[in-house]
Amino acid sequence: MMQSKYLLYGGAAGGGKSYFLRWAALYLVMYYCAKYNLTGVRVGLFCEDYPALKERQLSKIPYEFPAYLGTLNKQDHEFRMSPEYGGGVIAFRNLDDPSKYLSSEFAAILIDETSKNTRDRFDFLILRMRWPGIPDTKFLGATNPGGPGHGWIKKLWIDKDFTDEQLDPSEFNFVQAKYSDNSFIDESYAKQLGALPEQMRRAYMEGDWDVFKGQFFSEFRREYHVIEPFNTPEDKAWFDSLPTYCGLDYGYNAPSAVVWGKYHDETWYIYRELYQNGLTYEELRDKIMSIEIPDRIFADPSIWAKKDSPTSGADRMTLPVGTGENIQRLVVKPAMNDRVIGWTIIKQSLKVKKIKIFSTCKDLIRTIPIQVYDERNGHMEDLDTTGDDHIVDALRYLIATHKHIIPQKEVFTYNVLHGTPKVIREKTADEELDALFASPDSTSSQLDPWQKTSR
Repeated sequence: MMQSKYLLYGGAAGGGKSYFLRWAALYLVMYYCAKYNLTGVRVGLFCEDYPALKERQLSKIPYEFPAYLGTLNKQDHEFRMSPEYGGGVIAFRNLDDPSKYLSSEFAAILIDETSKNTRDRFDFLILRMRWPGIPDTKFLGATNPGGPGHGWIKKLWIDKDFTDEQLDPSEFNFVQAKYSDNSFIDESYAKQLGALPEQMRRAYMEGDWDVFKGQFFSEFRREYHVIEPFNTPEDKAWFDSLPTYCGLDYGYNAPSAVVWGKYHDETWYIYRELYQNGLTYEELRDKIMSIEIPDRIFADPSIWAKKDSPTSGADRMTLPVGTGENIQRLVVKPAMNDRVIGWTIIKQSLKVKKIKIFSTCKDLIRTIPIQVYDERNGHMEDLDTTGDDHIVDALRYLIATHKHIIPQKEVFTYNVLHGTPKVIREKTADEELDALFASPDSTSSQLDPWQKTSR
């Protein structure tokens, strides 16, 4: 705890997280007063509302904190240490309106059930984390997976993703909570946790941060769907021989997302990704070409819209690059854009473990578990499009379109003598695609069959 500026103790239910926070608060008050020879140091312990504060914290103080340490002021909701222990204060506060703490200062901030709070509350509170004469102020959180704050908490503490963050990754540490951490829990509680439905059991018994209530892709499991890249010469030769397809979701202010995939034995291998904002169509084209030119790209059909320009985004992405014999161009085709069908295909493929993602695809791995159902609009077969869904859209364009237009039976043989793989298909991908699409310069009128049920 003392080696971390931002510490999260989180995971399974029953691990004693609330207990840990109030005793950590008590320790920090005494530690600061003793180390820096200060009196009256204040730390804040927060819950999402007053009923939760009373239930999880205030009601426990009279039975846990020894009377000689100090007294609890029930009206002010503060525990004041005795003068011989520095006279520090633990302020128990709720977060129904964080703005009321605009002028407050705390040497440490502790939030119980942190995931019940949005990122803006965290950002606001750490601005209040200051105290004259104390250089090592601290933030401590304790929580189960799930809740409105699941995504940002997982991003910082679990995935260690500090893209576009001004925070120092070395200051963040995570301690996995387990129900077995609490020696006072009896066997009957363990049996209760074990009897929960799978999704709840994974979250509350195993402390799995890849599952939570309202999660759209509850089928996703890192241990099944994330693999290490192929490294042996034999595996690389086999893998390189497979056709390469991409799914693309364009954005400028929002990130452009591209995933590279190969398909074999009814299984998708997603092995490369691009996730970057601020790219024009031409810059995205050049970026893809510099990484790896795929056989086909299945893109969001909206990039064929010409709007106020004589050329569409698709036109600009498919312009040839180079001169003479070195001319290259991307082959970009409109994706099948029925969202419900597309998500159903993805979810079914995850369920039967037919999607394997290389561990190097950090943004895709980070993003899949945090998608939630579109409860706001009542579309329970679709995900919430206000979230970070760009790269999962690219995955949908790739897999759903491929399923509709590429033959699913591919026969692979391996030439042991020469060590080179051979690929045999009933039809080539080009034959199937050319039968469906007129040319790389498809017009918007040719896209209607793909968009009839899209939102």
